[in-house]
Amino acid sequence: MSDESRSSVRGPEAVRRSLIDAALQLMSMRSPRQISGRELAKTAGVNYGLIHHYFGSKDAVFAAAVTEATEEMARRWAVAGLLPLNTSDEAASYRTFSKLELEDDDSPVKDLLERIVVGQAEAQGRETTDKDLLAEVALCAALQFGWGAFEPEIIGGLASYEIDLQDLRDRVSKLSMRLANGRHA
Repeated sequence: MSDESRSSVRGPEAVRRSLIDAALQLMSMRSPRQISGRELAKTAGVNYGLIHHYFGSKDAVFAAAVTEATEEMARRWAVAGLLPLNTSDEAASYRTFSKLELEDDDSPVKDLLERIVVGQAEAQGRETTDKDLLAEVALCAALQFGWGAFEPEIIGGLASYEIDLQDLRDRVSKLSMRLANGRHA
């Protein structure tokens, strides 16, 4: 029996979860177009046919993963706001978005940003058309996505300075809060 025909993950929910987790992991490194269904199945520890059984296609798995990442970011930002920067290991979800090839008006990034504008306007008692609010959302989103997308490269570029990863993450997060606290000055 080949490795591909053996599934180490059992049960419908476990298979779905494993496929979505694998999609998120792989998309944090490459565009979904560069990832085969077989690689996705292998990473998930499931038989290739289960992709089609539970999702219909590999693209549907990636879509479910993006939807989940969008929901997670929206929940986090609804509670904590855009800042401080998410410098935890969870920031890999931002790398997922950086690898997407977004061509349509219904992109998950557009949806996420619209939700953030509405949420931040409500939380701060401002209008969604407030130009300063829109600029703040744009800058904070750029910081969030930029850190998430390029953290490995940033860490690599600073490695010769003998940095401690957690200390750097904490300092970046604190600096982002100083920016947030000074934005209405």
